[in-house]
Amino acid sequence: MTKKEESFPCPCGGKLRWKKKKVVIDGINCGLLEVELCPKCGSEYFPESSMEIIEKKLKEAGVWGIQRKEVSFWKSGSSVVIRIPVRIATSLGLKPAMKGNYSSQKIFK
Repeated sequence: MTKKEESFPCPCGGKLRWKKKKVVIDGINCGLLEVELCPKCGSEYFPESSMEIIEKKLKEAGVWGIQRKEVSFWKSGSSVVIRIPVRIATSLGLKPAMKGNYSSQKIFK
């Protein structure tokens, strides 16, 4: 049985399907890769060959293996400011005075 013919159940009970999909992780385009997708819950699973490509691309961008670090928040006028290390900001294409979007997520202390 080939990889394409194998089908395993997703933990949600859905049936995983193989697809080629554009993969973007942390703002880094990793290319069109094979992914197992669950149509029921939307979970994605990467085979080893795709993970090797993802790892290589993220290492080239300097974001692979970056550990989570504690950050501090400051108040500036009526805003809250966070500092992002230059290396990470550069790899994500962030520049001073850029604008972006945010979404609210719970911050764990």
